[in-house]
Amino acid sequence: MATTHHFNLDPKQVTIAALGILDRQLTLGGIPARYSELNFTGGIGDVINVNRESRGIPVQEAGLSAPIKNPITGDKNVFAAATDRTLPDADRRAPNGFVSESRFPVQLTTLAQNATAIGMEQVAFDLRQFGTQVLSKLTRGFAEYFDDTIAAFIKANVNRSGLTAAQKTAVGGDVDVTIPQADGTAANLTERALGIRTALVDARMRLNLAQVPASERYLIAGPEVEAILLKDPEFVAVDYSGDTNALRRATVGRIYGFDIVIHNSFGLEMYLFHKSALLIASACPALPMGAVTGSVQNVNGIATRMLVDYDYGKKMDTIGLDTMYGLATIKEDPEYAVRGTVIGEKFVRGLKIAITEVAPSAG
Repeated sequence: MATTHHFNLDPKQVTIAALGILDRQLTLGGIPARYSELNFTGGIGDVINVNRESRGIPVQEAGLSAPIKNPITGDKNVFAAATDRTLPDADRRAPNGFVSESRFPVQLTTLAQNATAIGMEQVAFDLRQFGTQVLSKLTRGFAEYFDDTIAAFIKANVNRSGLTAAQKTAVGGDVDVTIPQADGTAANLTERALGIRTALVDARMRLNLAQVPASERYLIAGPEVEAILLKDPEFVAVDYSGDTNALRRATVGRIYGFDIVIHNSFGLEMYLFHKSALLIASACPALPMGAVTGSVQNVNGIATRMLVDYDYGKKMDTIGLDTMYGLATIKEDPEYAVRGTVIGEKFVRGLKIAITEVAPSAG
């Protein structure tokens, strides 16, 4: 009589479960906006066109076509009647506005994948909980990969170096701050923290000038900056340790409207941006004809494919996850302007704070 192992895996349910676990494990990977396609027919190097939300529809003013004058000269108590009002010279109807969502390309640069082989001995004797022993390990590898990859992307792309001098005058550029080296004294701790807080206020002002939304702003920094903030008498940390979400656990507090997220990939530097500043676009290759079974799913904007195959030579099942993805910064519309200065398609939804430590001055 034929026998089967005790894991009756539904590929669809396993893929959905994997994406749910991955979403909870992401730290930096949980910050960017997401766009995904399940029916993508291309491959690595191809481009997905993503819609960029339009800003508000402009308002047109319409004033009086001619002043209304008192017909009785010298009489200040008699005013013009309605019949004395001159008719408008031109059409006062506002032009019809429309929602104009421009499109920008995101290239699928990478095929990210991992897999594990499970032999018949493991299936028969060792595996008791598929989610804990197999699925969580696959998704944990993906979470660590995406966090490290997005950290490198933030360091390379979240800055305002692409703005002209006139544009930096209008919305501000990156922020540089100098703080004294630590010596352990109370005055030194206060001075170091004051420098950081002052730089954060400058950064907040520059994001406000660029009309970046006030909600969902992030401050990404390393443990060195975290230590300076936690030693600041003015800073009160917020404990999220009871939350199962990795991003929430990494958020140590909130200051000046920014959620502070700490990651070991960063040193003495800070990156501030709105959630919409970064985008991760993902798409899945089609299921191959040679796979035993598989499923393509999309959960919370992450598209992932799970494949199950069998190696007859080694008598092993192979279970793997993969996705194609690309990262992009969100630039503004070509018509975007601030205070009469045309900014155009430039990145202004984030900036960098560079921190320099110097030895305290003698005396």
